[in-house]
Amino acid sequence: MQLTELSIKSQNKFVQHYIDGENMSSFFDYDIHSEGVWQKRLQDLSARSFAREELADYLSSYHEKFHSEAMQASIEKLRDPSSAAVVGGQQAGLLTGPLYTIHKIISIIVLAKQQEEALQVPVAPIFWVAGEDHDLEEINYVHTSSDEKGPVKCKLPQSYWKKTSAAKTVLDQEKCAAWIDDVFASFEETDHTNALLEHVKRCLRLSETFTDFFELLIADLFQEEGLILVNSGDPGIKKLETAMFQHILKHNDELADAVSNQQQIMRGAGYNPIIESGKEQANLFYEYEGERFLVEKENGVFVIKELDLKWTKDELHTHMEEKPECFSNNVVTRPLMQEFLIPTLAFIAGPGEVNYWGELKQAFSLMGLKMTPVVPRLNITILERHIEKKLEERNIPLKEAIEGGTDRFKDTYFEAQIPEEFTAVMEQAKAQIEAIHKSARQQALKVDSSLEPLLEKNAAFIQDQLTFLERTVTKRIEEKEGFVLRDYERIQNSIKPLGAPQERIWNLMYYLNRYGPKFFTTFKHLPFSFQNQHQIVKL
Repeated sequence: MQLTELSIKSQNKFVQHYIDGENMSSFFDYDIHSEGVWQKRLQDLSARSFAREELADYLSSYHEKFHSEAMQASIEKLRDPSSAAVVGGQQAGLLTGPLYTIHKIISIIVLAKQQEEALQVPVAPIFWVAGEDHDLEEINYVHTSSDEKGPVKCKLPQSYWKKTSAAKTVLDQEKCAAWIDDVFASFEETDHTNALLEHVKRCLRLSETFTDFFELLIADLFQEEGLILVNSGDPGIKKLETAMFQHILKHNDELADAVSNQQQIMRGAGYNPIIESGKEQANLFYEYEGERFLVEKENGVFVIKELDLKWTKDELHTHMEEKPECFSNNVVTRPLMQEFLIPTLAFIAGPGEVNYWGELKQAFSLMGLKMTPVVPRLNITILERHIEKKLEERNIPLKEAIEGGTDRFKDTYFEAQIPEEFTAVMEQAKAQIEAIHKSARQQALKVDSSLEPLLEKNAAFIQDQLTFLERTVTKRIEEKEGFVLRDYERIQNSIKPLGAPQERIWNLMYYLNRYGPKFFTTFKHLPFSFQNQHQIVKL
């Protein structure tokens, strides 16, 4: 396994300017490119107080189910008043979700190790599992493929009648086991298949919900690294969040204004905000009879329209004290809650997160907080040996394949196989036959003008026959050149599937099945670096 790097630009202008080190002080409190930024952040954290003992006690109890000494050791670090954490998060995708979830976790672990050594203080790696999220359509599938097809969405065939969170949505064991079999059936059977499949199903049997299943798989993959999992949908953590929920409530109108004002600054600088927010939103969710509803505001009263529930600010404040487990955060308040709970040295962010965190600087300030340094996660492409070989054979630069895929190269090759004379002759034939037919039509219309629709239809039919001839020749070329054309498709499906980065489509299970557990042990211990370069892992 070999690690190399490429310079790949982000398609998001805001993210690219941030990576390039341009002045982004209007959007972030720390410049991650400046010397001494981590020491400065650590000093700022030392001036604040955190409920470290309470957090560690809760996490220790929650992690007992993983039976991991390394996880528990990481949790104990948080009790040290000089300690900090590197945090990142994602939804609880099935079979660990897209590869970028794995890349984000590796980023967390790598940065935590680096900063623990550099700062000489304990730094814990924490992964925030978005168990509160209720958009299950975003996580209830993986993409599968074969040499004959591109990526196909393989969805878990389980119905969801309520807007329940991932942490509380029960998995249908029978349907999920059958779905796992279908996913693995799309893989080529290897010496690793049976053991991996049995392990995945064992994790399923020990799980009740989406989040359980995700956490067990992730814990097994990263427990040696002491990764801490924070399940935002667990009722136990809500007691620690109560004060912040109430703080958000107290400043609710101001919070909406802060986000809106920051977005105006972003637009004024030529960037595009992505948070959809408004003054009528309370930026909180409320759980009622197992379903999750958005809290909104109407004339100073907090409401849930679907349920005809209403609270005054004082009533909601009291309700938060009594039933904190009923409340959860949205895209605006989750970063604030994380900053309140955890002594966060850095937040590992995907491209979209870098953008929307830049929309929250005034929100952090309003809450009396400084936004933690936001570090773009590692961007990784796994390059299999047979794909690398095909790149060489077809003379396609890896950088261009990652940035734009292979369709352009495929089209160029295919067009080169069509004789120039054939294309020219076909165009000439179409023009000449149409000219002759047009003259014939004109003469026929002198006899009977009502024939025009019939004659037009006849002209179109003749042109269709010529098109049929073109397609027949094209199909024959495709058949003759099928082996070469499939090479372009295989490269595309591996590196730029569906025109998207590999890490957004493919799932880790394919690689574990093909290359075995030793592959992943080596993979996660590669010397990744935060130099804002695209990481290429050659297998």
